[in-house]
Amino acid sequence: VFEMPTPSSGEVMASVLSQLNSVGLLLIVVAVMGTISDERKSGALTMVFTRPVSPLQIVASKTVAHSLLLVVSFICGYFLAFYYTILLFSTLPIVDVLVSMVVYSLLVVFIVSCVVLTSAILNGNGAIAIINVSFFTAFSLAGSYFHDQLAWSPTQLGSYASLIVQGAEIESGFWGSVVVTVLLIVVIQLLAARILSKKKI
Repeated sequence: VFEMPTPSSGEVMASVLSQLNSVGLLLIVVAVMGTISDERKSGALTMVFTRPVSPLQIVASKTVAHSLLLVVSFICGYFLAFYYTILLFSTLPIVDVLVSMVVYSLLVVFIVSCVVLTSAILNGNGAIAIINVSFFTAFSLAGSYFHDQLAWSPTQLGSYASLIVQGAEIESGFWGSVVVTVLLIVVIQLLAARILSKKKI
């Protein structure tokens, strides 16, 4: 009788992150895609601009609000997975779990920023969803084939988080990926605000 080897606790947690890379991406895009486009179509955005607020404040507030909601949801789910992994398999270092959680949360914020930017550019939610899902899926696949060339890509953060939770050695491109992701989030916020100021209606 063929017996499947029992996975380690780190491998179980890494599989949780792997599932989030697919199903989680879709949920994030669906949750955020209408954040600006829906308000533009309904006329609510025009009313907001009658107040003394800047486009950057609007973009930043929407990014922060959605990021907080999604990151808190991710943390709750991740800790539940950690709890049941300990019950069913074995314990693993809490530091590795926390660090991997922070790294993946940064990826969530980056995805939210990209969807908010797309929502500022386009009006159709369908197009926003297709573009973002296609973009992140393509980059994730490219990262698996061209790992060294795309070591600093923000989409590699999911892979780094999986390695960290398994207790593996952190690869050389990890910190570069973190820095690039933070810088891109800032640039995306500024770009989205610029676009929103020119496309209020």
